[in-house]
Order: sequence, then C-alpha cells, then structure tokens
Amino acid sequence: MRFLPKANPLYEKVSANKIVIPDVLEKLGNGGFTGYIQHSAPEFEFFGIFAKGKLLCAVSGDDERSQTGFEAISLLFDKIITVGGEINVYRMTTDLAVCAHALAVGTRLFNGEEVRQVDIRGVMGRLKAQGANGVVRFYTPERSAMIFYKDGLTIGFYYDGAGSIESSPDESRRIAALPGACVEIRSTRTLDELMQYDLLQIVNLPKLWESARSRNTVPNQKEAAVADFSAPTLSEQKLLEIVDDLSEIASAYLSREGRAIIEKRIAERGGPSQLLDDAKRALFIAGVEADATACDSQARLGEMIDLMKSEIAARLAV
Repeated sequence: MRFLPKANPLYEKVSANKIVIPDVLEKLGNGGFTGYIQHSAPEFEFFGIFAKGKLLCAVSGDDERSQTGFEAISLLFDKIITVGGEINVYRMTTDLAVCAHALAVGTRLFNGEEVRQVDIRGVMGRLKAQGANGVVRFYTPERSAMIFYKDGLTIGFYYDGAGSIESSPDESRRIAALPGACVEIRSTRTLDELMQYDLLQIVNLPKLWESARSRNTVPNQKEAAVADFSAPTLSEQKLLEIVDDLSEIASAYLSREGRAIIEKRIAERGGPSQLLDDAKRALFIAGVEADATACDSQARLGEMIDLMKSEIAARLAV
C-alpha cells in the first residue's frame, strides 16, 4: 500500500499477538517517539506516523481501499484480533517524519506519470521555489527510490533495500532512468502545522480496542498471549542495549564526548534502571542536554535529544 523508509529499524517482525497494541501506541506517544509503527498481515498494512510523541496520521488497508484516522486504527485492531500479523517500528528524525506523512496521506502532485513524459528538472525547480515539504518517488514494478524535501531543499535520498538515508542522488537517478519508470510526488504541511493534530488525543484507544474485541471472536490462546504480555518487564540486558543505543546517538552528534556524557549521566543516578521511571528519565535527559550544550552548543542538539527520547519510548513500548 505504501513505501516508507526502513533505514533505521528499532523492532522488526514482532508478533502482534504478543503485544497489547493500544498500550504500545500510548507508550510511543507518552515517550515522545518520532518515526512510524507498521503492522502487516496478509493483504493488509497499517502505518502510524509519530513526531515528538504526537500521532500525526494513521492509514490502513490494502491496494484496493484504504482508511485514515479513527477508521484506520479501528481496522488495525480488528485485523490484529482476527489474523495477528507482525509489528515493525522505525525511528526517524522529525524532518523525515514530515516526509513520511506526505507519503502516507499527503497531497498528490503527480501520481504515477511516466518519468519520460514529465519535465523533471522543471518540477524540481517548482518544488524549490514553493518551499515544498514532501517526497519525490521514482519507481518501477521492481525498484523504488525517494528524494526527501524540506522547505524546497533536498534533505536525503532512499532506495529499496538501503540500510540508511543516503546523501547521494545516484541511485535515485538510476531508477528514474529505468525503462517505464514512473514518478509520484506528494507534499504536506510544515512540522509546526502537523503538530497541532494528535490522533492519540482524539481517539479513546482502550474503548476502541474493547469494541474490536467484542466484535470479533478471540481464540483462548490468543487471549492468554495478550494477558501474559500485558505487564512486560525489561531485562538488565535490554536496558543496557538502550544505553548503548543512546551512546551511539550521542557520539554521532558529539563524537567521543557524547558517549562520555551518556556514561556519566547513567552512572550518577543508579544505572540503566532509571530509564524505567518517568521522573528519573526526565532528569537524565535534562542532564544530557545540559552537558551536550556545554560541550558543543552549535551541534544539532534538539534533533539529538528528540532521537534519544524517541529511542527510549520505542524500546520501552514494545
């Protein structure tokens, strides 16, 4: 149904029968997650795109028909109860989350025209002049590549199978040049405008979940699986993995000093278990931000902190 970047996976192929999906969505929201959650089942797919904990949009369905918003979440719940499926969670920066929003529910500027029939150079120029936020996607039945835009400027590239967001347009150009290649262009609003909307504040997830369960026959073994998973506990190993991920994020923005900051702040408040407590976690993040500002105030620290919050939220949710 949709082709979204899978460059920064947090969880992949988690059985939907082993989680309580309303709790997962709420924990992603409460933790300030940025990225998207995907559910896939035979002939069905769901995407929920988050930015700083706000559920910007939800879309679900198949190639023939799709639903958005409240209806998309309701359909997701029905599918999980009746057929199970798999859950994937992918992290993103807020800029890429805006682009994902464009792909999922954005305004269509081009919708499958052949590349050879479009003045691509002219189109790119108009996107720049208009300060567009969104995505240009080139595709064939076998290949797909995307160019991400923010305020009319390219901020990255991605193609099917890539392990990260690319800085080079080479693969996008190659796919655009393939025989029969088509182009899709979608745009959306700015992050500030999108952040005024939060599905999690509109939809009563527990009530919607109970309604879905009452509509569908739930096998006893599935109920047992959900009950067993309703109060998950994190092992020390899992907490150490979260700390290691935070260290990697910090080192990406602040080099060696970033890793040292994480180690210092984890050690001073009793170790990784502090990440399980909301108040202690907030103090940890505030301490990291203060140290990072003192280390290098010119670094993209807001983006770094958002990624850390998103990382913790997603890890604790699933």
